[in-house]
Amino acid sequence: MSFCEPIVRDEVYEKARYMEWTDYSRFGNFNHDDVPSAKKWTKRTYFFPTHYQRCVEDIENFQVRPDDVWVVTFPKCGTTWTQEMVWQICNDLDFKKGKSIGLNARFPFFEFGALMPEETGFDPISLLNKMPSPRFIKSHLPAPLLPKQIWTVKPKIIYVVRNAKDVLVSFYHHYRNLQEYRQSFSNFAEAFMNDMIIYAPFDTHIVDFWHMRNEDNILFLTYEDMKKDHPTIIEKTAEFLGKSLNEDQILELADHLTFDKMSKNESVDLLLEIKDLSSTLKVTKIDEDFAFVRKGKVGSYREEMPAEMVVKFNEWLQKRLNDLNVDPELRKLFFLQEQH
Repeated sequence: MSFCEPIVRDEVYEKARYMEWTDYSRFGNFNHDDVPSAKKWTKRTYFFPTHYQRCVEDIENFQVRPDDVWVVTFPKCGTTWTQEMVWQICNDLDFKKGKSIGLNARFPFFEFGALMPEETGFDPISLLNKMPSPRFIKSHLPAPLLPKQIWTVKPKIIYVVRNAKDVLVSFYHHYRNLQEYRQSFSNFAEAFMNDMIIYAPFDTHIVDFWHMRNEDNILFLTYEDMKKDHPTIIEKTAEFLGKSLNEDQILELADHLTFDKMSKNESVDLLLEIKDLSSTLKVTKIDEDFAFVRKGKVGSYREEMPAEMVVKFNEWLQKRLNDLNVDPELRKLFFLQEQH
């Protein structure tokens, strides 16, 4: 059973506020004694608006189906990109159909209703309960907070990780434009490093799935590998999903998934949905150049993070990974190798 614990309302708490909401808590679930995978998990609690609590039971008891396909990530790790790749692989590269139906309809955001105030009426869980199989489901939830049946039914899960500094910068723009965050990048970085942004801690979210990466129903991918050699990742993902693509199909899908085409594809860039959401949540300002598919670059943090912030962030991350005794192979995924 998940539990909720209060957070001390200190200076950092104020720097974490968004949407003018004032009530945040940490949520955890340490009761997974019957789940072998849980022995590998770190026992941490995760930051959410307190109103997340009203949906905890529905999330925990969600009826998982064996043929579900889940894409799970910490936010801003290439989630949308991966969703489109997975959906197209499983739907015989039906680009026409994909462009005619928004990605959120094809691939619902599982816990989105729990992040929103009840009066907004968002309820993707009820929608998913009525959807025909196979269902495609997106979630940013850490392993301990996902539905209990995920660990017994064992549907296919694709987990994607991205280097920490690019995540920090991308998530700041997300907060600023979709979550009415009106504080500085420096304040956001401080909140990030104090595990006071939604879904934080960032490190343990990844570490738990890293420890499960060799399980038959989990495919662990990196954003950087997708950028470096997308055709190989497409082939690997298709094999994991039990699909077979020939070389021409792999190259065709890789072309469909290029940043240029993704950024112009309204079904995945979600521009209309962003406008509707902004109206519902009364977001007062969106940057003129903001797009859900924003830059799609590896190492773009260098354009926005001051040198002193990079040093401070690296020192923080190094200490965290030391405390978690993270092995060298995984450390490389957190730290983008500096190129000179």
